Amino acid sequence: MSILKKLLYPHDPETFFSRFWEQDYLHIRRADNPALRELLPALVSVEDLDELLTVTYATGSHRSDALCLTRDGRVLTPGDYLRSTAGQPLVQIDVERVLTLYRHGASITLNRVHEALPAVGGLCDELSAFFGVRVHANAYLTPADAQGFPTHFDTHDVILLQLAGAKSWRVQPPPVQLPTPAMHDHGAAPAGPVTEVPLRSAELLYIPRGFVHQGIATDAASVHLTLGITPYPWSWLLHRVLDELERDDVDFRRTVAPQLGRAALDEERLAETLTMLAARLVDAGRARRALHRQVATVDRTGGVPLRGLLAQLTHAEQVTLTTPVRLKQPVEIDLSRSGDRVMLSFGRTALTLPSFTEAPLRVLCNGAAVCAAQLPAGIDDSGKLVLIKRLIREGLLEFADPLVPA
Repeated sequence: MSILKKLLYPHDPETFFSRFWEQDYLHIRRADNPALRELLPALVSVEDLDELLTVTYATGSHRSDALCLTRDGRVLTPGDYLRSTAGQPLVQIDVERVLTLYRHGASITLNRVHEALPAVGGLCDELSAFFGVRVHANAYLTPADAQGFPTHFDTHDVILLQLAGAKSWRVQPPPVQLPTPAMHDHGAAPAGPVTEVPLRSAELLYIPRGFVHQGIATDAASVHLTLGITPYPWSWLLHRVLDELERDDVDFRRTVAPQLGRAALDEERLAETLTMLAARLVDAGRARRALHRQVATVDRTGGVPLRGLLAQLTHAEQVTLTTPVRLKQPVEIDLSRSGDRVMLSFGRTALTLPSFTEAPLRVLCNGAAVCAAQLPAGIDDSGKLVLIKRLIREGLLEFADPLVPA
């Protein structure tokens, strides 16, 4: 089961996209999805965030936007908790000062935690591969009865995962439908009724972009993870197609008219030209190529996750008959047979192997942890080890046990 299915249960992805995506908020309570009680703590814990802040950020230099502090809906001045801020990309964080401000009601935002926490990074990698766009993660730590950010809307869809404590969210319909990043400062006032959504630990809240929201912690400190899903609207796709047409088609580079005012008055010529150019814009081939380039910017490795691959390569030779391995996720696999050969493809990798490897391959590719000794007959023990080591080096398999085999 994919991570998206696990998060959205009892709703399947098809229902989610038809009823809620870009349309309405969705609150999944822990009673409806008990698996979140185990899934979320395994993803990231308060202790993980504590170590990130008090150990990692307490030493060395870091990006100036690695974290920010807010209080009562106001962003605090970075100079209140950074030791140097004068236009420097890397700064030192005064963690003691951060914690003092937190004790006095300031909320802490840890930005881009997917870059620092492997489990969160793996989640964002899998969601990015599914959506074909960037998915990032921020962590929010809010003291009891406190409010971090003011009432606002985001220009990307968000999935909130409540890790500890609880927050009361006020959600309103969007003042502008499906805003893009360029519309972040749109001045329209919120419209429509306010819905109160109590989000407790081990619960999920999806908020479409544009929906106005505000979160206030209850009588206990709140910790939640926000997954931000970057949109890719039709306008962006058409911009990419236009960029290509501008390069390839001289008619798109011609001046509209020597006198732009007179061109606007010549309605017949204006309409004819727009119709001609629009017909060339409707080019499914160009649009498909633009979409492929977009996906490639996210999925640079063709669906094979890179995280942990160096360690796997380093220790691949230590695999024994009892070393459990499993399929790396996410990756789509195609396994087929032609004569005395088996074709295995995943991501941008295509392997041709002897036909006697088909049965072991099907076991290895079903996603469950397995060791060489458990593979079906038809290949001897040394051949099983050779096959597993090859698939580890290719990035398809990984050690099921987080501890590197001795």
